[in-house]
Amino acid sequence: MSDLGRKSYTDKVTEKITPDSQKSTLDKAKEDITGTLDKGVAAVTPDSQKSFGQSVADHAQAGHDDAKADVKQNQETLSDTAASYVEAAKDQVRNAAEYVSNAVSGGNGGSGAAPSGTK
Repeated sequence: MSDLGRKSYTDKVTEKITPDSQKSTLDKAKEDITGTLDKGVAAVTPDSQKSFGQSVADHAQAGHDDAKADVKQNQETLSDTAASYVEAAKDQVRNAAEYVSNAVSGGNGGSGAAPSGTK
């Protein structure tokens, strides 16, 4: 049983287990609105005024939301790091290609001297 003015536990579970493909646009909008309102009420209602079950559910939801935010932040950080590694690899490939091109065309390969073993 949920507290007055709160979304019931059964509604929350039903919404989570029902595939989006089986929901109408109106159902999805209703879920988003009632979910947002429920989170707002949860945030402003002190734990002392919540039933035990509602308090547990709110803390579980807060933990889920925090974990989801951490994952998103870590993915963004990982993505940024991967992008910088890709750019560094591109620079190294360009440098290698320039060196090989210079070596083949008789240039100095960027080292100031001809490659060893050649004239």
